[in-house]
Amino acid sequence: MALSKKETSILIEVVFSLVFSFIFLPLFYENQNDNLSSINNLIRKITPIIIFSVLYFLIAYAVLELIFKTKTTVDERDDMINSKSYKLGYLLYELSLFVFIGMLLTNSILQNTGEIIFLIISLLLFVSIIKSIYQLYLYRTS
Repeated sequence: MALSKKETSILIEVVFSLVFSFIFLPLFYENQNDNLSSINNLIRKITPIIIFSVLYFLIAYAVLELIFKTKTTVDERDDMINSKSYKLGYLLYELSLFVFIGMLLTNSILQNTGEIIFLIISLLLFVSIIKSIYQLYLYRTS
């Protein structure tokens, strides 16, 4: 069973999230003791991420457009699937935000900014992966 253009686009997002988690997330975990509030340290960490993201999506979507030359139409099913997946993503985000605030209130991660940034990025990455996989599941089953 072949994947449609929309399903391939969702797979591109999932692959990016997984690649990001394996390549760039350890950067924030290993350097938790660094002072990430300094603009120079922050720019040094974010610049390769931005360059990689732009190149990845530029190449991936250019190849996607070359493979699938037809224009996709958006119908009610697409709107329903998008709203369901974004609803799940929003609920997961709210839950993870609640957990994050609880951890801040118990002072368990208040010691350094590196751990806070790592936790925020991890939670956002988790929500993004789950939302995209659920969206792909809805496209494949409907």
